[in-house]
Amino acid sequence: MYKPALRRKIFALILGGCLLCTAYSFAGGNQEQKVAKDTITLKYPHWFFSDGGAFGEWLNGAVDSFEKQNPNVHVERIKIPYDTYWDKLETMVGSGDAPDVAAFGPGPFAKFQSAGVLLPLNDLIDMNDVNKNFSNLQTKEIPATAKDGKTYALAFDSGFYLPLYRPSVLAEAGVQSFATTPEEFIAMAQKLTSKSRFGYAFMDVAGNYTEEFIDLAIWTIGLGGNWTDKNGRPTLDSAEVVKAVTYLKQLYDLNVTTRDTDKGTYRKMFALGKAATIIDGMWMYGLSNGWEPATKSDFAVANLPFPTQRVAAFYECNAILKATKHPKEAANLIQTISNPEFSKKLVEISQFIPPRISVFTAEFKDQLVKKWPWYKTFLDHANSDLLVLDVPSNMPGDLQVKVQKIWGTYFDKVLFDNMSPAQAMGAAQKEAIALFN
Repeated sequence: MYKPALRRKIFALILGGCLLCTAYSFAGGNQEQKVAKDTITLKYPHWFFSDGGAFGEWLNGAVDSFEKQNPNVHVERIKIPYDTYWDKLETMVGSGDAPDVAAFGPGPFAKFQSAGVLLPLNDLIDMNDVNKNFSNLQTKEIPATAKDGKTYALAFDSGFYLPLYRPSVLAEAGVQSFATTPEEFIAMAQKLTSKSRFGYAFMDVAGNYTEEFIDLAIWTIGLGGNWTDKNGRPTLDSAEVVKAVTYLKQLYDLNVTTRDTDKGTYRKMFALGKAATIIDGMWMYGLSNGWEPATKSDFAVANLPFPTQRVAAFYECNAILKATKHPKEAANLIQTISNPEFSKKLVEISQFIPPRISVFTAEFKDQLVKKWPWYKTFLDHANSDLLVLDVPSNMPGDLQVKVQKIWGTYFDKVLFDNMSPAQAMGAAQKEAIALFN
Protein backbone atom coordinates (compact mmCIF):
# COMPACT_ATOMS: atom_id res chain seq x y z
CA MET A 1 0.00 0.00 0.00
CA TYR A 2 2.63 2.55 1.06
CA LYS A 3 6.02 2.95 -0.59
CA PRO A 4 8.83 1.75 1.74
CA ALA A 5 10.15 5.25 2.42
CA LEU A 6 6.70 6.55 3.33
CA ARG A 7 5.95 3.55 5.50
CA ARG A 8 9.28 4.01 7.36
CA LYS A 9 8.39 7.65 7.88
CA ILE A 10 4.99 6.79 9.35
CA PHE A 11 6.41 4.19 11.73
CA ALA A 12 9.23 6.52 12.71
CA LEU A 13 6.59 9.04 13.65
CA ILE A 14 4.67 6.40 15.58
CA LEU A 15 7.72 5.11 17.46
CA GLY A 16 9.67 8.35 17.66
CA GLY A 17 9.85 11.11 20.16
CA CYS A 18 8.10 14.18 18.82
CA LEU A 19 6.79 16.29 21.68
CA LEU A 20 3.09 16.75 22.22
CA CYS A 21 2.74 20.46 22.81
CA THR A 22 -1.01 20.94 22.40
CA ALA A 23 -3.14 21.24 25.49
CA TYR A 24 -6.41 19.41 25.09
CA SER A 25 -9.69 20.03 26.89
CA PHE A 26 -12.74 17.82 27.08
CA ALA A 27 -16.45 18.48 27.02
CA GLY A 28 -19.67 16.85 28.13
CA GLY A 29 -21.70 16.20 31.20
CA ASN A 30 -18.73 14.80 33.14
CA GLN A 31 -16.28 17.64 32.54
CA GLU A 32 -15.79 18.36 36.26
CA GLN A 33 -15.87 14.73 37.34
CA LYS A 34 -13.12 13.59 39.68
CA VAL A 35 -11.71 10.28 38.49
CA ALA A 36 -10.99 7.68 41.15
CA LYS A 37 -7.59 6.03 41.15
CA ASP A 38 -9.02 2.63 40.22
CA THR A 39 -11.12 4.05 37.37
CA ILE A 40 -10.14 3.22 33.80
CA THR A 41 -9.75 6.30 31.60
CA LEU A 42 -10.33 6.12 27.85
CA LYS A 43 -8.98 9.02 25.82
CA TYR A 44 -11.30 9.83 22.93
CA PRO A 45 -10.76 12.74 20.52
CA HIS A 46 -13.62 13.70 18.21
CA TRP A 47 -14.53 16.80 16.26
CA PHE A 48 -18.15 16.42 17.43
CA PHE A 49 -17.03 17.39 20.95
CA SER A 50 -16.14 20.79 19.49
CA ASP A 51 -19.62 21.15 18.02
CA GLY A 52 -21.85 23.17 20.28
CA GLY A 53 -24.99 21.99 18.51
CA ALA A 54 -26.83 18.78 17.79
CA PHE A 55 -23.81 16.65 16.91
CA GLY A 56 -22.07 17.43 20.18
CA GLU A 57 -25.28 16.83 22.10
CA TRP A 58 -25.73 13.46 20.36
CA LEU A 59 -22.19 12.21 21.03
CA ASN A 60 -22.06 13.45 24.62
CA GLY A 61 -25.36 11.69 25.24
CA ALA A 62 -23.95 8.40 23.94
CA VAL A 63 -20.80 8.75 26.06
CA ASP A 64 -22.85 9.68 29.12
CA SER A 65 -24.90 6.52 28.62
CA PHE A 66 -21.73 4.43 28.30
CA GLU A 67 -20.28 5.86 31.52
CA LYS A 68 -23.53 5.23 33.37
CA GLN A 69 -23.48 1.59 32.26
CA ASN A 70 -19.76 1.30 33.07
CA PRO A 71 -19.16 3.28 36.28
CA ASN A 72 -15.56 2.09 36.47
CA VAL A 73 -14.73 3.75 33.12
CA HIS A 74 -14.24 7.47 32.51
CA VAL A 75 -14.07 8.87 28.97
CA GLU A 76 -11.77 11.85 28.49
CA ARG A 77 -13.58 13.76 25.77
CA ILE A 78 -10.91 15.56 23.78
CA LYS A 79 -12.17 18.57 21.84
CA ILE A 80 -10.37 19.12 18.54
CA PRO A 81 -11.95 21.12 15.68
CA TYR A 82 -12.24 19.23 12.40
CA ASP A 83 -9.82 21.48 10.49
CA THR A 84 -6.96 20.64 12.89
CA TYR A 85 -8.10 17.16 13.93
CA TRP A 86 -5.92 15.02 11.64
CA ASP A 87 -2.66 16.83 12.36
CA LYS A 88 -3.25 16.67 16.10
CA LEU A 89 -4.24 13.02 15.98
CA GLU A 90 -1.02 12.18 14.13
CA THR A 91 0.93 14.14 16.74
CA MET A 92 -0.75 12.23 19.55
CA VAL A 93 0.00 8.88 17.96
CA GLY A 94 3.55 9.84 17.03
CA SER A 95 4.40 11.15 20.49
CA GLY A 96 3.49 7.88 22.18
CA ASP A 97 0.38 9.52 23.65
CA ALA A 98 -2.12 7.80 21.37
CA PRO A 99 -5.78 7.89 22.38
CA ASP A 100 -7.66 4.69 23.10
CA VAL A 101 -10.41 5.44 20.58
CA ALA A 102 -10.49 7.95 17.71
CA ALA A 103 -12.94 9.03 15.03
CA PHE A 104 -12.06 8.82 11.32
CA GLY A 105 -13.31 9.53 7.83
CA PRO A 106 -12.59 7.02 5.03
CA GLY A 107 -9.34 8.54 3.75
CA PRO A 108 -7.61 9.05 7.11
CA PHE A 109 -8.94 5.70 8.32
CA ALA A 110 -7.25 3.96 5.38
CA LYS A 111 -4.02 5.80 6.14
CA PHE A 112 -3.93 4.92 9.86
CA GLN A 113 -5.09 1.36 9.24
CA SER A 114 -2.37 0.66 6.67
CA ALA A 115 0.22 2.18 9.03
CA GLY A 116 -0.56 -0.62 11.48
CA VAL A 117 -1.67 1.50 14.44
CA LEU A 118 -5.27 0.25 14.74
CA LEU A 119 -6.65 -2.90 16.36
CA PRO A 120 -8.81 -5.34 14.42
CA LEU A 121 -12.25 -5.49 15.99
CA ASN A 122 -13.35 -8.98 14.94
CA ASP A 123 -12.69 -10.50 18.39
CA LEU A 124 -13.78 -7.39 20.31
CA ILE A 125 -17.23 -6.49 18.95
CA ASP A 126 -20.33 -8.48 18.05
CA MET A 127 -19.65 -9.24 14.38
CA ASN A 128 -22.93 -11.14 14.02
CA ASP A 129 -24.73 -7.92 14.93
CA VAL A 130 -22.59 -5.94 12.48
CA ASN A 131 -23.07 -8.34 9.56
CA LYS A 132 -26.81 -8.60 10.13
CA ASN A 133 -27.76 -5.02 10.91
CA PHE A 134 -25.33 -2.65 9.15
CA SER A 135 -25.15 -1.38 5.58
CA ASN A 136 -22.58 -2.43 3.00
CA LEU A 137 -20.48 0.63 3.84
CA GLN A 138 -19.68 -1.15 7.11
CA THR A 139 -19.81 -4.79 6.04
CA LYS A 140 -17.99 -4.45 2.69
CA GLU A 141 -16.14 -1.16 2.36
CA ILE A 142 -14.45 -1.04 5.77
CA PRO A 143 -13.03 -4.61 5.61
CA ALA A 144 -11.86 -3.92 2.04
CA THR A 145 -9.45 -1.33 3.45
CA ALA A 146 -7.38 -4.06 5.14
CA LYS A 147 -5.16 -6.60 3.40
CA ASP A 148 -6.24 -9.22 5.93
CA GLY A 149 -9.93 -8.48 5.31
CA LYS A 150 -10.59 -7.80 8.98
CA THR A 151 -12.77 -5.05 10.41
CA TYR A 152 -10.76 -2.19 11.92
CA ALA A 153 -13.54 0.36 12.47
CA LEU A 154 -17.20 0.64 13.41
CA ALA A 155 -19.14 3.32 11.52
CA PHE A 156 -21.40 5.70 13.42
CA ASP A 157 -22.83 7.79 10.59
CA SER A 158 -23.03 7.85 6.80
CA GLY A 159 -24.42 10.03 4.07
CA PHE A 160 -24.81 10.24 0.32
CA TYR A 161 -25.75 12.69 -2.40
CA LEU A 162 -29.05 13.05 -4.27
CA PRO A 163 -30.63 15.90 -6.28
CA LEU A 164 -32.38 18.50 -4.11
CA TYR A 165 -34.85 21.15 -5.21
CA ARG A 166 -37.59 23.48 -3.99
CA PRO A 167 -40.85 22.51 -5.73
CA SER A 168 -42.00 26.14 -5.82
CA VAL A 169 -38.91 27.09 -7.81
CA LEU A 170 -39.46 24.37 -10.42
CA ALA A 171 -43.15 25.26 -10.65
CA GLU A 172 -42.32 28.93 -11.22
CA ALA A 173 -40.03 27.94 -14.11
CA GLY A 174 -42.66 25.64 -15.62
CA VAL A 175 -40.70 22.43 -14.92
CA GLN A 176 -43.28 19.71 -14.31
CA SER A 177 -40.99 16.74 -13.55
CA PHE A 178 -37.37 16.30 -12.55
CA ALA A 179 -34.87 15.14 -15.18
CA THR A 180 -34.07 11.43 -15.47
CA THR A 181 -31.06 11.56 -17.85
CA PRO A 182 -27.99 13.83 -18.08
CA GLU A 183 -29.34 15.37 -21.28
CA GLU A 184 -32.70 16.09 -19.65
CA PHE A 185 -30.86 17.52 -16.64
CA ILE A 186 -28.91 19.97 -18.82
CA ALA A 187 -32.12 21.05 -20.59
CA MET A 188 -33.88 21.44 -17.23
CA ALA A 189 -31.02 23.55 -15.85
CA GLN A 190 -31.35 25.85 -18.86
CA LYS A 191 -35.08 26.25 -18.27
CA LEU A 192 -34.54 26.93 -14.57
CA THR A 193 -31.96 29.63 -15.21
CA SER A 194 -33.12 33.25 -15.13
CA LYS A 195 -31.64 36.69 -14.42
CA SER A 196 -32.00 36.06 -10.69
CA ARG A 197 -31.38 32.31 -10.53
CA PHE A 198 -28.91 29.65 -11.66
CA GLY A 199 -30.30 26.33 -12.81
CA TYR A 200 -27.64 24.24 -11.05
CA ALA A 201 -24.72 24.73 -8.69
CA PHE A 202 -21.57 22.64 -8.40
CA MET A 203 -18.04 23.32 -7.23
CA ASP A 204 -16.23 25.30 -9.90
CA VAL A 205 -13.79 27.26 -7.73
CA ALA A 206 -10.31 26.89 -9.22
CA GLY A 207 -7.96 25.00 -6.92
CA ASN A 208 -10.64 23.73 -4.53
CA TYR A 209 -9.66 20.13 -5.21
CA THR A 210 -11.32 18.54 -2.17
CA GLU A 211 -14.80 19.84 -2.93
CA GLU A 212 -14.45 19.60 -6.72
CA PHE A 213 -13.70 15.94 -6.17
CA ILE A 214 -17.12 15.35 -4.59
CA ASP A 215 -19.02 16.61 -7.63
CA LEU A 216 -16.74 14.70 -10.01
CA ALA A 217 -17.27 11.52 -8.00
CA ILE A 218 -21.06 11.98 -7.89
CA TRP A 219 -21.28 12.22 -11.67
CA THR A 220 -18.69 9.52 -12.39
CA ILE A 221 -20.29 7.00 -10.01
CA GLY A 222 -23.78 7.88 -11.23
CA LEU A 223 -22.71 7.23 -14.81
CA GLY A 224 -21.66 3.71 -13.84
CA GLY A 225 -17.93 4.14 -13.26
CA ASN A 226 -15.47 5.10 -10.59
CA TRP A 227 -12.16 6.91 -10.41
CA THR A 228 -10.20 3.85 -9.31
CA ASP A 229 -10.10 0.17 -10.15
CA LYS A 230 -10.63 -2.68 -7.68
CA ASN A 231 -6.97 -2.51 -6.68
CA GLY A 232 -7.19 1.17 -5.76
CA ARG A 233 -5.26 2.43 -8.78
CA PRO A 234 -6.55 5.56 -10.56
CA THR A 235 -8.74 5.35 -13.67
CA LEU A 236 -9.02 9.05 -14.47
CA ASP A 237 -9.16 8.43 -18.22
CA SER A 238 -12.06 5.97 -18.09
CA ALA A 239 -15.08 6.56 -20.30
CA GLU A 240 -17.25 7.36 -17.27
CA VAL A 241 -14.85 9.98 -15.91
CA VAL A 242 -14.54 11.62 -19.32
CA LYS A 243 -18.35 11.68 -19.65
CA ALA A 244 -18.75 13.22 -16.19
CA VAL A 245 -16.25 15.97 -16.98
CA THR A 246 -17.89 16.55 -20.37
CA TYR A 247 -21.39 16.99 -18.92
CA LEU A 248 -20.16 19.39 -16.22
CA LYS A 249 -18.26 21.38 -18.84
CA GLN A 250 -21.45 21.65 -20.92
CA LEU A 251 -23.36 23.00 -17.93
CA TYR A 252 -20.60 25.49 -17.22
CA ASP A 253 -20.38 26.72 -20.82
CA LEU A 254 -24.16 27.20 -21.00
CA ASN A 255 -23.91 29.70 -18.11
CA VAL A 256 -26.54 27.85 -16.10
CA THR A 257 -24.22 27.24 -13.14
CA THR A 258 -22.81 29.42 -10.39
CA ARG A 259 -19.41 30.99 -10.99
CA ASP A 260 -16.46 30.92 -8.59
CA THR A 261 -18.82 30.29 -5.70
CA ASP A 262 -17.85 28.21 -2.67
CA LYS A 263 -20.05 25.40 -1.43
CA GLY A 264 -21.31 27.22 1.65
CA THR A 265 -22.44 30.17 -0.46
CA TYR A 266 -24.26 28.19 -3.13
CA ARG A 267 -25.91 26.01 -0.51
CA LYS A 268 -27.43 29.17 0.95
CA MET A 269 -28.36 30.29 -2.58
CA PHE A 270 -30.25 27.01 -2.99
CA ALA A 271 -32.20 27.62 0.20
CA LEU A 272 -33.07 31.14 -0.97
CA GLY A 273 -34.19 29.94 -4.42
CA LYS A 274 -31.22 31.49 -6.23
CA ALA A 275 -29.79 28.10 -7.27
CA ALA A 276 -32.63 25.88 -8.45
CA THR A 277 -31.04 22.48 -7.81
CA ILE A 278 -27.94 20.95 -6.28
CA ILE A 279 -26.82 17.37 -5.72
CA ASP A 280 -26.13 17.22 -2.01
CA GLY A 281 -26.91 15.42 1.22
CA MET A 282 -29.76 15.02 3.69
CA TRP A 283 -28.19 17.57 6.04
CA MET A 284 -29.25 20.30 3.61
CA TYR A 285 -32.78 20.21 5.02
CA GLY A 286 -31.69 21.52 8.41
CA LEU A 287 -29.29 24.02 6.87
CA SER A 288 -31.96 25.30 4.48
CA ASN A 289 -34.46 25.79 7.30
CA GLY A 290 -31.96 27.99 9.10
CA TRP A 291 -31.54 30.24 6.05
CA GLU A 292 -35.13 30.18 4.82
CA PRO A 293 -37.91 28.84 7.10
CA ALA A 294 -40.19 28.36 4.06
CA THR A 295 -38.10 25.33 3.04
CA LYS A 296 -39.67 23.32 5.86
CA SER A 297 -42.61 22.74 3.53
CA ASP A 298 -40.85 23.47 0.25
CA PHE A 299 -38.03 20.92 0.00
CA ALA A 300 -37.86 17.83 -2.23
CA VAL A 301 -35.46 15.10 -3.31
CA ALA A 302 -35.24 13.38 -6.70
CA ASN A 303 -33.58 10.27 -8.03
CA LEU A 304 -30.28 10.83 -9.80
CA PRO A 305 -30.51 11.81 -13.49
CA PHE A 306 -28.22 8.99 -14.53
CA PRO A 307 -28.67 5.62 -16.29
CA THR A 308 -27.85 3.95 -12.97
CA GLN A 309 -28.87 4.87 -9.43
CA ARG A 310 -25.33 4.34 -8.13
CA VAL A 311 -24.96 6.88 -5.35
CA ALA A 312 -21.71 8.44 -4.11
CA ALA A 313 -21.53 7.80 -0.37
CA PHE A 314 -19.28 8.26 2.65
CA TYR A 315 -19.10 7.13 6.27
CA GLU A 316 -17.53 8.28 9.53
CA CYS A 317 -16.27 5.68 11.99
CA ASN A 318 -14.59 4.94 15.30
CA ALA A 319 -11.47 2.79 15.63
CA ILE A 320 -9.37 1.52 18.53
CA LEU A 321 -5.70 2.41 18.66
CA LYS A 322 -3.33 -0.52 19.06
CA ALA A 323 -1.58 1.22 21.97
CA THR A 324 -4.66 1.07 24.20
CA LYS A 325 -4.40 -0.83 27.47
CA HIS A 326 -8.15 -1.27 27.59
CA PRO A 327 -9.37 -2.80 24.31
CA LYS A 328 -12.47 -4.42 25.83
CA GLU A 329 -13.71 -1.16 27.34
CA ALA A 330 -12.84 0.75 24.16
CA ALA A 331 -14.85 -1.75 22.12
CA ASN A 332 -17.83 -1.35 24.45
CA LEU A 333 -17.64 2.42 23.98
CA ILE A 334 -17.73 2.37 20.19
CA GLN A 335 -20.54 -0.21 20.23
CA THR A 336 -22.60 2.04 22.51
CA ILE A 337 -22.15 4.98 20.13
CA SER A 338 -23.40 2.83 17.21
CA ASN A 339 -26.12 0.98 19.11
CA PRO A 340 -29.81 1.09 18.07
CA GLU A 341 -30.75 3.81 20.56
CA PHE A 342 -28.16 6.30 19.44
CA SER A 343 -28.43 5.36 15.79
CA LYS A 344 -32.10 6.38 15.93
CA LYS A 345 -31.25 9.57 17.78
CA LEU A 346 -28.72 10.43 15.08
CA VAL A 347 -31.49 10.32 12.46
CA GLU A 348 -33.85 12.39 14.56
CA ILE A 349 -31.43 15.23 15.26
CA SER A 350 -29.43 15.38 12.01
CA GLN A 351 -31.23 13.38 9.28
CA PHE A 352 -27.95 11.50 8.69
CA ILE A 353 -28.31 7.85 7.73
CA PRO A 354 -26.84 5.59 10.44
CA PRO A 355 -24.87 2.61 9.11
CA ARG A 356 -27.04 0.50 11.44
CA ILE A 357 -29.82 0.42 8.88
CA SER A 358 -31.84 -2.13 10.89
CA VAL A 359 -33.21 0.80 12.94
CA PHE A 360 -35.32 1.70 9.92
CA THR A 361 -38.29 -0.44 10.86
CA ALA A 362 -41.53 0.06 8.98
CA GLU A 363 -42.91 2.01 11.93
CA PHE A 364 -39.85 4.27 12.19
CA LYS A 365 -39.83 4.89 8.44
CA ASP A 366 -43.50 5.89 8.56
CA GLN A 367 -42.77 8.33 11.39
CA LEU A 368 -39.87 9.89 9.49
CA VAL A 369 -41.69 10.20 6.17
CA LYS A 370 -44.73 11.71 7.88
CA LYS A 371 -42.43 14.29 9.47
CA TRP A 372 -40.18 14.77 6.43
CA PRO A 373 -41.86 13.58 3.19
CA TRP A 374 -38.67 14.29 1.22
CA TYR A 375 -36.77 11.76 3.37
CA LYS A 376 -38.34 8.78 1.63
CA THR A 377 -36.01 9.06 -1.37
CA PHE A 378 -33.00 8.88 0.93
CA LEU A 379 -34.51 5.93 2.79
CA ASP A 380 -35.04 4.12 -0.53
CA HIS A 381 -31.29 4.30 -1.15
CA ALA A 382 -30.12 3.63 2.42
CA ASN A 383 -29.98 -0.17 2.27
CA SER A 384 -28.73 -0.58 -1.24
CA ASP A 385 -25.78 -2.16 -3.01
CA LEU A 386 -25.93 0.93 -5.21
CA LEU A 387 -24.20 2.93 -2.46
CA VAL A 388 -20.62 3.41 -3.71
CA LEU A 389 -17.92 4.89 -1.50
CA ASP A 390 -16.70 8.13 -3.04
CA VAL A 391 -13.15 7.51 -1.83
CA PRO A 392 -11.74 4.08 -2.69
CA SER A 393 -11.18 1.47 -0.01
CA ASN A 394 -7.94 0.21 -1.49
CA MET A 395 -6.04 3.45 -2.10
CA PRO A 396 -3.81 4.75 0.74
CA GLY A 397 -5.10 7.97 2.26
CA ASP A 398 -2.10 10.12 1.35
CA LEU A 399 -2.30 9.00 -2.29
CA GLN A 400 -6.03 9.73 -2.39
CA VAL A 401 -5.32 13.38 -1.69
CA LYS A 402 -2.63 13.54 -4.37
CA VAL A 403 -4.84 11.89 -7.00
CA GLN A 404 -7.75 14.16 -6.11
CA LYS A 405 -5.50 17.18 -6.62
CA ILE A 406 -4.37 15.92 -10.03
CA TRP A 407 -7.98 15.23 -11.03
CA GLY A 408 -9.05 18.69 -9.90
CA THR A 409 -6.12 20.41 -11.62
CA TYR A 410 -7.05 18.94 -14.99
CA PHE A 411 -10.75 19.50 -14.42
CA ASP A 412 -9.90 23.18 -13.97
CA LYS A 413 -8.02 23.08 -17.28
CA VAL A 414 -11.20 21.81 -18.93
CA LEU A 415 -13.46 24.42 -17.33
CA PHE A 416 -11.24 27.47 -17.57
CA ASP A 417 -8.71 26.74 -20.35
CA ASN A 418 -11.00 24.76 -22.68
CA MET A 419 -8.75 21.71 -22.73
CA SER A 420 -10.72 18.78 -24.15
CA PRO A 421 -12.06 16.37 -21.49
CA ALA A 422 -10.42 13.35 -23.13
CA GLN A 423 -7.04 15.06 -23.43
CA ALA A 424 -7.18 16.44 -19.90
CA MET A 425 -8.17 13.16 -18.29
CA GLY A 426 -5.53 11.31 -20.29
CA ALA A 427 -2.87 13.66 -18.94
CA ALA A 428 -4.33 13.39 -15.42
CA GLN A 429 -4.20 9.58 -15.57
CA LYS A 430 -0.57 9.66 -16.69
CA GLU A 431 0.41 11.83 -13.72
CA ALA A 432 -1.71 9.89 -11.25
CA ILE A 433 -0.53 6.43 -12.27
CA ALA A 434 3.08 7.61 -11.96
CA LEU A 435 2.49 7.92 -8.19
CA PHE A 436 1.92 4.15 -8.06
CA ASN A 437 4.89 3.17 -10.21
